[in-house]
Amino acid sequence: MSSLADPKAGAAPTPRVAGERVRVVGLVAAGVASALALGACGQPTRIDDGIGPTVSVPVQPTIAPDTPTVDVPDTTAPVPGGLFDAAQSLVASRCTPTGDSWNFSGTVENTDSVPHTLTVAVFIVRTSDASDVAGKEIDVTVAPGEKGDVAAKGFWRGPSTGVECLTGVTVKDQ
Repeated sequence: MSSLADPKAGAAPTPRVAGERVRVVGLVAAGVASALALGACGQPTRIDDGIGPTVSVPVQPTIAPDTPTVDVPDTTAPVPGGLFDAAQSLVASRCTPTGDSWNFSGTVENTDSVPHTLTVAVFIVRTSDASDVAGKEIDVTVAPGEKGDVAAKGFWRGPSTGVECLTGVTVKDQ
């Protein structure tokens, strides 16, 4: 038993026991009051100004990293002293098999204002998987405004089925 308990049931508490109880109740009340007072510190007070509880912030622009750009020249037309678009230089071509021997012939045109050495590439590729079977490159130098003939006779021996002939032109002197 504690010192606060009264051994006699129903008897009035002694002044010492009553004083202890008052002191304990006072301490508990002081603790509760302090907790309530501290809990209320720093809490905003509600003001009814007609504005809802959300805040509207204008959208800020995104700042992108500054990356330098490289000016790429237009290669769709010849430019004096600039890049020359060789893709349109092959103005006529024929790639055909004669028996099991493949032949290529064509004409390239230089529409630029300076002479160019053009490389015409001819490839035989499988139609099933586009793999290379054979290839040949032919160089021809063409003066400004002139045409030049290219040819590759018997550059590959093989069947004419299951393959196709592809061509491309590049400028060798650039």
